[in-house]
Amino acid sequence: MKIINKYIFRELITPFCLSLFIILFVLITQFFIKHIDRFLGKGLSISIVLKYLLFNSAWIFSLAVPMAVLIATMMAFGRLSSDNEISALKSSGISYFNLLKPAILFGTLLMLFMVPFNLWILPEMNYNHKILTQKVSRQRPDIQIQEYQKNDLFGKVIYVGKENKGTFNNITIFDNNNINNNITIFAKSGDFKSLDDGILFNLKNGSLHNFNQKTDEYQKTYFENYQISIPFDDINVNPNNKLLRNDREMNIQALLKKINLKKNKVSIINKMQLEDSKQLKLFKNKETKLQSILDSLSNIQQTENRNYNDAYIDINKTKDIISNLGIKIGNNKHLKPQYLKEINKSYVEIHKKIALPFACLIFILLGIPLGIISKNGKFSINIVLSLAFIIIYWAFITTGEYLADEGKLNPFLSMWAGNFFVGIVAVYLFNISAKENFSFNFKLLSIKSLLQKNK
Repeated sequence: MKIINKYIFRELITPFCLSLFIILFVLITQFFIKHIDRFLGKGLSISIVLKYLLFNSAWIFSLAVPMAVLIATMMAFGRLSSDNEISALKSSGISYFNLLKPAILFGTLLMLFMVPFNLWILPEMNYNHKILTQKVSRQRPDIQIQEYQKNDLFGKVIYVGKENKGTFNNITIFDNNNINNNITIFAKSGDFKSLDDGILFNLKNGSLHNFNQKTDEYQKTYFENYQISIPFDDINVNPNNKLLRNDREMNIQALLKKINLKKNKVSIINKMQLEDSKQLKLFKNKETKLQSILDSLSNIQQTENRNYNDAYIDINKTKDIISNLGIKIGNNKHLKPQYLKEINKSYVEIHKKIALPFACLIFILLGIPLGIISKNGKFSINIVLSLAFIIIYWAFITTGEYLADEGKLNPFLSMWAGNFFVGIVAVYLFNISAKENFSFNFKLLSIKSLLQKNK
């Protein structure tokens, strides 16, 4: 039995490596083509381009491994089935469940590798990508500017025409940072340069339009040369400032720490709401009593009644306290859902980092019966079937993530629903494949056979 286990294990390794290489090559190539305009003609060094691809390849690798597992399992067991090796092993008294052991071991090893990769290595690679992007933005601010598109950069909306060696034509800049002043700048040409402490816009042959909404004044100024300087501090790209990490850039310890901090804030808000509600109730009772006193003294001349004046002052103070408590309770009511939403997002990210590696094991369970039932080890058919299930699985992940982030679904269920669904399908197909003389042919009918049937 050990020989058979080693044989099946080896049968899985080769198609897995082949599938992983092809998937990575396709996805990375697609990513590079999509972002190739950021690199060509920008004067970036090869090392920066390679780092950019390396840091982005981490999330691609995280997605590619489960896909490769499913394809490899279908190819391996499809070939064993088509060569009647499965039937031979079964006639020797070896059940499908015995064949499952080496495959489960293969999937478990991959899962044990991918879990720490997703929990620690992937967040660090994402954060390094963020650092690299900021560094490139400081050194070459023009790289982020896309031709003939609206660019929301540097706190402004920038539209440019054709670029020629770092110089842009037909530049339009909208600056709406000041509520009262709307500034629009038109220039025939210009470039963007990086200084030690900021970014400098050099604009030529244009006009500046300033509309002051407060005074309803409009000014138009023509210029031959006009410069706009933006300090790095104003756009949060100062190299001395440490970049904040989002959930996808945090490892498991950082995510758990963030969750605990948010939970503590929610707990404090709950205590404050309870105490404020009690205080609000007491002061409302006090307000009612003071109002009854005022009503009872209303017939007496107010200027000569000291009790009336004291009650009047007290009731105004009480109303101010009630108003402040109402504002405080209202603010806490708005803060609490935000903290709960952030907690949900962090939990979603944790479950996602674990559920995706666990999919390696689930896809092993799915790939075995699909390979046996199809009795076909062709790569193209395995790709089509794998993509179908991967699309379904990814639909569960993306939909669940959206619902969980909005607080409409439990984070655990949102990220594990895909595994549960695929697992149920895998068990069902495994039971079918274990039956005698059951097979399923994925070959398409030819036109000739269709014509013969119609005669």
